[in-house]
Amino acid sequence: MKVTEPEQAQRFAVLYKATIDHAVAGAPDLMARLVAHARATLRDLEARASDRRERERLTLSRRQLNQCESDALARFTDELKTAFVRMEAREPASVPSAAQPHFDEIAGMDAAQVQRSVDNARVRHAVQIAADQALAELSQLMCTMLGLAQVQLERNPLRPAVYVDALATALGQLPVAPVVRQGWLSMMSGALGQELDIYYRQLCADLHQRGVASDGAAGATPAHADTPASPDTHALTLERLRRLLVHGPDEVHADIAQQFHPEFEDTVDMASASASDAAGTAAPSAFRPTVPAALDAVQDMPKVARVVRRIETARADAEVGLRPPGREQLRRAAHGLDQSLALEVVALMVDNICHDGRLLGPVQDLVARLEPALLRLALVDPRFFSHKQHPARRLLHEITHRSIAFESVDSRGFSGFMEPLQDAVSPLTDGAIDGAEPFDQALARLVAVWDEPASRERRQIARAVNALQQAEQRTALAAIMVREVLARPDAALVPSSVLDFLCGPWAQVVAQARITDRSGVDDPGGYAGLIDELMWSAQPALTSQDVPALRRMLPRLQQLLQQGLATIECPEPQTQEVFAALAQLHQRGLDQRGLDQQAFADTENQGQSTAHVPAHSRWDESDSAWLVPSEARVSGFIDMPLDAVTVPDAALSGQLVVGAWVALKAEGSWSRTRLAWTSANGSLLLFVDALGFIQSLSRRACEQLHAQDHLRIISTDPVEDALDAVARTALRNSVDVRF
Repeated sequence: MKVTEPEQAQRFAVLYKATIDHAVAGAPDLMARLVAHARATLRDLEARASDRRERERLTLSRRQLNQCESDALARFTDELKTAFVRMEAREPASVPSAAQPHFDEIAGMDAAQVQRSVDNARVRHAVQIAADQALAELSQLMCTMLGLAQVQLERNPLRPAVYVDALATALGQLPVAPVVRQGWLSMMSGALGQELDIYYRQLCADLHQRGVASDGAAGATPAHADTPASPDTHALTLERLRRLLVHGPDEVHADIAQQFHPEFEDTVDMASASASDAAGTAAPSAFRPTVPAALDAVQDMPKVARVVRRIETARADAEVGLRPPGREQLRRAAHGLDQSLALEVVALMVDNICHDGRLLGPVQDLVARLEPALLRLALVDPRFFSHKQHPARRLLHEITHRSIAFESVDSRGFSGFMEPLQDAVSPLTDGAIDGAEPFDQALARLVAVWDEPASRERRQIARAVNALQQAEQRTALAAIMVREVLARPDAALVPSSVLDFLCGPWAQVVAQARITDRSGVDDPGGYAGLIDELMWSAQPALTSQDVPALRRMLPRLQQLLQQGLATIECPEPQTQEVFAALAQLHQRGLDQRGLDQQAFADTENQGQSTAHVPAHSRWDESDSAWLVPSEARVSGFIDMPLDAVTVPDAALSGQLVVGAWVALKAEGSWSRTRLAWTSANGSLLLFVDALGFIQSLSRRACEQLHAQDHLRIISTDPVEDALDAVARTALRNSVDVRF
């Protein structure tokens, strides 16, 4: 897909907006057709219902639908419009989609919430299938209008998932029972898929006629990512995962542990295969039953074996895995479907981490080596799944999160990073696992290794943070003074060069004096009081009428200016430029050429009257900061030219959180660095890389770099991402599996 030229990009931007506006305008009619379809379905079900109670229930549902129709139309339109606006601003959803909960949210859900998520997933899938072929072409065209080089389905605001979420949210706001609205949603799903398919085809034809062409960009094939897994009555489903996370283990059966430990000793190869065979040393425990009573009958070993075989199949392509003896022991150690599902969760998580393209090969291999220990841990301590601060979770997080600092195995410092990791995890692959303590010990060893350089890094970060905090505080005080200066009646009479000085460097001087003063005086240094004198002296029309007063004022004025500018380390060229401009104005007053100079000032400042100066003018950048040279040096501040207007990037704000790793191109070179700190108002951000190199930027600079694709979010937590992928797998399995 070719990146559009400026003229074409502008035309496409207008067409894109018109397309979105048309979709919003058509939302009420679309919802009316969905309601009509649900009404007809209910009426048909009523006619065929043989049970009186069922018929009455359907009749009530149809009547409630009629009563809520107008409200449903309005709410659906509002939700769809809100979704489009949020996507245009690249803003993340304020509430996570109920259709796809995060792994760590599942334990807090009840069975009804899980069922709603599954039902919504079924609706999404049904709508996706109905509109899939036309959606692929539409996504190409939408991405072309957005100027994207490749098709990105998530950038298409008209994709089915957006409509399904808007529909589910709109119905969820209606005053009816959850079971009623869920029934309406299911009835409307088939009609919505057909409606979107027709709409997509018509829209594609219209866009082609208007000159939008797609040229076979990569990724333009129909999206089948959400296709549910094949039906399997023993698969990991969302409800089974929820129960696994909610219920804890009973006491560990020591006698079973003793039974399997000696057997494992015979399978150990003390050479290179020790990491693979270590899985058999499990000290298993029986989970409290976590499946419905209807599943009690399936808690026998033949059916557990099928689950374990699925784990073995899923890991077949991994370079490191369990030997058959170890796998066999784990199979026999598992007590019921609940424990076998715990093994599957671990296997899926490890698979996801080992196929994470953000992680380097040696790190993936290291995680694969940990799989036997994690599998054994799952049999004795399922808190690993439900507690983010569990030592095993923390260990995995630290390994994977810190490794993102390195772009390749040849990156400086990577070999030194891997050596202590190998030493720390070796006991986990060689020894018995009967609880979280071995993982805690491994993490403690790593922390001890990391703490020595980290202490120096923390001191360096602390100095940088102090400098940035002072800059932010000074900028906030300077902004108050700027507004006071701009509110003065004589602000329009002062040449813009002087006003720039007062609202720029001198506002920083006054603020610096106030935040560093310990005497408690109102005007430390007398710098704020100098503003009156400076503004009077910059108006030759006034100074020419009292030349003796001007002569008396100039020595003190010059002394205080030099003294004040020195406190903020104002560069000498900028200082000389200010003095030269003031000297010219003062000389005009001394020469009694005030009338000519006043005419010059009036012309220069035309339109600068206080009535036309906005509250947040070009001098009042409260969302940025002004750093003195010493602050910039200690914090590694990158002072880059900013566009006049930088649109706030809500999507970036949601992703750029402390701890996130980013790829940053600044001062001509790319680097991987981690966000270590943000200021109180978010205007300043501090980054540090794996070697402790510090850089800081204003938020406006980050937003501009992100818009230029010079700042890319890499990751916040690969382990959480891997577990979220497990949750998605469970949800896909749930679509075709009923309890």
